[in-house]
Amino acid sequence: MRRWDIVAAVGMLLPTSIAIGLYIYIGNFNRMLGDDYCTMYQGQHLGLLRSIWFWYLTWDGRFSAHVADWLISLSGPGGYPFYTFIFLLTWVVFAAIAVKKALQFRGYVSFKLFAAIFLAVFLVFTTLSLTPDIIESLFWWGGVRAYLSPLIFIVLYFAFYYHFMASPPKGIQTSLWLALSLGLAFFMGGFSETFTPVLVIFFAGIVGIRLLISKFNMKSASTLFLSAGFLGALLSLVIMVVAPGNSIRRAYFPVPPDLFAVLRIAFANYLAFLYDIFSSSYMLTGLVGSTLGSVWLGMRINRESGVASLHGWQIFAVLFTAFVLAFACFPTAVYAMSGPPPERALIITVFILATGFLVSGFTFGEWLANRIKSGISLPAALLLIAAGSLIIFSSWNVSQRLYSMRDEHSAFARYWDQIDAKIREAKNSELQQVNIPAMKNWADAAYPTDNPKYWPNLCYSKFYDIEILAPPLP
Repeated sequence: MRRWDIVAAVGMLLPTSIAIGLYIYIGNFNRMLGDDYCTMYQGQHLGLLRSIWFWYLTWDGRFSAHVADWLISLSGPGGYPFYTFIFLLTWVVFAAIAVKKALQFRGYVSFKLFAAIFLAVFLVFTTLSLTPDIIESLFWWGGVRAYLSPLIFIVLYFAFYYHFMASPPKGIQTSLWLALSLGLAFFMGGFSETFTPVLVIFFAGIVGIRLLISKFNMKSASTLFLSAGFLGALLSLVIMVVAPGNSIRRAYFPVPPDLFAVLRIAFANYLAFLYDIFSSSYMLTGLVGSTLGSVWLGMRINRESGVASLHGWQIFAVLFTAFVLAFACFPTAVYAMSGPPPERALIITVFILATGFLVSGFTFGEWLANRIKSGISLPAALLLIAAGSLIIFSSWNVSQRLYSMRDEHSAFARYWDQIDAKIREAKNSELQQVNIPAMKNWADAAYPTDNPKYWPNLCYSKFYDIEILAPPLP
């Protein structure tokens, strides 16, 4: 990239980075809510393996999600204000590494690392700005560890994939890399029932395509690595499906609809989801702006002789695949819950679409650069103006929305810290019971009432080791 290209890229990165920084700022006010007290108690009380087994027998098969529960239980409530920062920073870093490895594999040997950071930040920003329920998808631990975690690990997986493809190892090293592919895919598949079927479908499709391209050469490096990933994802799906706790959890939902009803409900809700995105200026400007920014980057990134030429159909193939995979998030959720998937789970759908648009946008930019041998500066300049305007507009809207949330989140954090201190003081005074005020939280998570047998009362009481009661919320 040329000097002025980098200046232009910084101009687009700055507003999106500010918006991501505001997500982190709001996350600073995160506190334990609802289910968090159940998972925190079991993680601290039972340890890693026993807590996973407990939830596997009594609630669900999300074994990786409960690994995350155990990890945060090590820090206790004090870790909650920091996980938004840790998750978003890790996501950007892993995405930048994956993009860097992918571009190097495609022949961009001397490109600037800045280009990889550019696309990584756009991916994270676009996903967050389009997420329907950012409260429960990003700021509530139960949603973060189940739905955001696998999105972070999937970009890491492809960083490993392109590293493996760049210089395929031999002998025992190949076996170790294939074990890594299987193990990481298996771990990714253990986070949520929404993500895992999509992961299996993705791997099955991409392995099938690779086999067709390589004329069914089972020994090609790409086929071996992705096949190991498919086996890992499939194994995780099987383990989740046969979890004994599923039947207990299933009893809280209506009887699953038949196959045709599942597809009908899933398709209707998918169309409603797409309509919400493409009819909202708040969401559409972010998606279109980031996509145009990717087109601009594909045109302006340094061209090198080793870069393979592209076909126009690849652009549409990427978009088509993204829309199909995004739809795949819906049927399993409809079957499991006998209704639409919770909006917090749709961050997975948004991520798939955002990735598809950014990849196809960059690919389209490469396609244009291969065909416009002269006079490319004017189209690139027009793209830059359009992309920059939309990105600034979208970032401003996102930033305003986040800034307006600060009072509610900060007030809850201060008030809950006072209640937490009151509970601990009562415990230290060896009281058997403590009454806390009714308090509505920003995630609408369940809260203790005057019924000691209500499940939030039980979870809060077990965690603090003192009976907790509160008046019902008005």
